[in-house]
Amino acid sequence: MKGFVRRCIGVSVVAIGIGMAMQTRASAQHETPFCSRQDCLKTRQLLKNLCDFIVRNKATYPTIYIGGYYMRTLVAGYEIFGDEQYLNTALAYGDYLLAHQMPNGFWKTGYGPVYMADTGSALGLLIVLYPHADPQRQHAYLRAVQHYVNSIQKDGMIHPWGAFGTGWHATTGDTLENPIYDQYTLSSALTGGEIFTWMYHVTGDDEYREIAFHALRWVLSTMRPDGNIPHILAMEGYDWNRRNDPKVAGGLWNSHTYGTSAYVGEGILSFDLYCGKRSWQKWIQKAVKPNIEFLLRNQLPDGTWSKLARNSWDRTRSPGIVDYLIWYYQHVSCDPRVAAAVQRFDAYVVNPDNGKSYGLLNDGAGKGAADLSGPFNTVTALTGRALADILSPEVDARW
Repeated sequence: MKGFVRRCIGVSVVAIGIGMAMQTRASAQHETPFCSRQDCLKTRQLLKNLCDFIVRNKATYPTIYIGGYYMRTLVAGYEIFGDEQYLNTALAYGDYLLAHQMPNGFWKTGYGPVYMADTGSALGLLIVLYPHADPQRQHAYLRAVQHYVNSIQKDGMIHPWGAFGTGWHATTGDTLENPIYDQYTLSSALTGGEIFTWMYHVTGDDEYREIAFHALRWVLSTMRPDGNIPHILAMEGYDWNRRNDPKVAGGLWNSHTYGTSAYVGEGILSFDLYCGKRSWQKWIQKAVKPNIEFLLRNQLPDGTWSKLARNSWDRTRSPGIVDYLIWYYQHVSCDPRVAAAVQRFDAYVVNPDNGKSYGLLNDGAGKGAADLSGPFNTVTALTGRALADILSPEVDARW
């Protein structure tokens, strides 16, 4: 793809290629549609503090999906601030991922089961690192991801209707144990929609974007008319085949509502930007509108999604909605409600007292650091990605 199509006047056009970082840093110092002038300055400082904190404290994070998001924040921080230590730390973590790929093509997630959803999040780091890496690393990234997607196909983890399976219950050494073939919303979006789209982007092999298209088509086919996308994960009781059971339906539609939209949005925006097929882009941009309207309609008055609660899965994943809305505003509709929704979130999180609920303090520190997959590490990593996109729209999606 040669560049992003900008549909909204006033949004800076980003240079493509290795030299784009300088222009990105320049544009990120100015007001964007997604934060007020005063809040943009606070957001910039908050992101800078967070990047410094990640370098000091999270450079070798063992849970790979959280580590991946931490490092993606650093790659965005490098593009915005130009600090080489951010890029070098992320490159070192990319080397860590390469070294820890199992012979079967998968990765241990850092806490037990091997989820293809979490693996997709982690490999998103290799995707954003690719333009900044030397040719040797680029070759290694492609080889590693190729091995992963080949293994998924070989192991029968893609259903005929497009949905991706869940993963594996456990590992013993480098051996995967007990496959989980049950269809899963998030693996379909993150590995199906994002990783397979990237494989098409770098190889030109049409099979990969076909798989990505069918995965996202399945995800969006499950959406209710009101725009709510269910969290389908049978192993945890969210069984799509039992959706007419009121007890099951409550979990499908209400337990992971906003985190699901955030993760699905990550796959959707990746596919739209890089699938290279206009008919599919038109389809997905139209298909997501009910979900966007659902998110706008259900944003809380304080600018957040999902009520504040201790250890809330939904709350900690919800910052990804910001990236999703920014893509929609930039590429689908310059709806002022969308920009206003992002501004409300930004205004909330830059307040230090509020920022603590997103794992942020004045110095960028996250609470719960001793908990490997703890809620504050998750939300801190994902909020960093959102802050970067607010300052430099779609910086996390530049391949």
